[in-house]
Amino acid sequence: MTRLSSRHISQLHLYQVLHAVRRNGAAMSRAEIGESTGLSQPAVSSLTRRLLESGALVEVGARPSAGGGRRERELALNSDFVWVVGVNISLFRITVTLTDFAGSVRGTRSAPLATPMAKAALVKRVVKEVRACLAEHGGTGVALAGVGVALPGFVDSMGDLVHWSAVFSAGSKKTHRVTGLAAALSKELEVPVFIENEAKIRALAEQWFGRAARLTDAAAITLDQGLGVGLIINGELYRGRAGLAGEMGHVQIVADGRQCHCGKRGCLEAYVAHYAVVEQGQEAGLLPAGTLLPQDIEATYGQLADTARRPGAAGTKARAIFERQGRLLGTWIGNVVNLLALQLVIVDGGRQLAIELLEGPLRTALDEAMVMPHRGRVPVLIDHEGGEAWARGAASLVLQRLDESAQVVSVTSRHGFDEDLHPTETKNPAARRAAA
Repeated sequence: MTRLSSRHISQLHLYQVLHAVRRNGAAMSRAEIGESTGLSQPAVSSLTRRLLESGALVEVGARPSAGGGRRERELALNSDFVWVVGVNISLFRITVTLTDFAGSVRGTRSAPLATPMAKAALVKRVVKEVRACLAEHGGTGVALAGVGVALPGFVDSMGDLVHWSAVFSAGSKKTHRVTGLAAALSKELEVPVFIENEAKIRALAEQWFGRAARLTDAAAITLDQGLGVGLIINGELYRGRAGLAGEMGHVQIVADGRQCHCGKRGCLEAYVAHYAVVEQGQEAGLLPAGTLLPQDIEATYGQLADTARRPGAAGTKARAIFERQGRLLGTWIGNVVNLLALQLVIVDGGRQLAIELLEGPLRTALDEAMVMPHRGRVPVLIDHEGGEAWARGAASLVLQRLDESAQVVSVTSRHGFDEDLHPTETKNPAARRAAA
């Protein structure tokens, strides 16, 4: 078991203080920070002094002391300490947000994106959009601390490795495996860059800024042209070995079943993702046959939903497809709750999600799948926050890496760091620069 040095422990305590103030969402006294983190008052005083001297925290006022003595100074994050950029890459759109140190969005830019594409082409496009966002929203003169990038697929954030993503075209070896994406972006943008799976980023956004802010165990499910899961376990984003935790959408539910985009057959995603629903509509004769481009899938999914809302034989056939989508999702979500004893599940279904067509079957199957102690006690929320939510989550990834050092990440098992895959001295130059 790896032992933490006194420097690592001190850095971890600094992270605890910063994260406590972030999660509180308002100014805190030193006594409240101590109560939230479990640190002693002398430790809190020393840590907050260091953070005030660095400029990360500022004193914003005072309140009467609970004991009637000297007024307690209140501390808050310095929003202008540094700014960060979050980038969300989907199969057909790129969204960029400029976020300050307190997590407030200062500006957003979104543009169409045609995938799949080569790594070099994606790097060029991301750099272009980031620079355009900075220019549009007054970010060219601020201290930019880093860039976080969310993308679909099997992503090893700590190893700067994309095992597979539909965003990338196959290389000369007929593989989608991409290495050094963060390093390439960091070289062009001249700041640290971190990459992560989009579902994990969605979960991180909910933990830092959303409905899971005060929870320890929650899941964010992304359902559009794929099916992903981001997990918050014991208050931390859970990555697992090589960053591959949460790929529950690729649980095989039918042996030798429908073809999944990941290359396997019979994955749940191949039955409930929007592309899979469209394929079933084509097979039922409700949609024109033929292969669709990624940017056309969502609109076609919406056309099938419109058919399902109409009376008649075609409407009945279309409704059956959405009802099956809902039943499969409900059973699966119920099993995930049973496995992990979650407090909250958020399903982000994209702009075109036909909620009213699938929610009834989903919730019926959910109740049937959940064990009795969970029924009626675990909220399952279905909504769509838009690309900005992912981009803001990508920004929070950078803020998290700023709050803790890359060295602490590399020696604490809670982040799923695997020393067999990555030596203690990380190979990612962006992470090394963040730790310096």
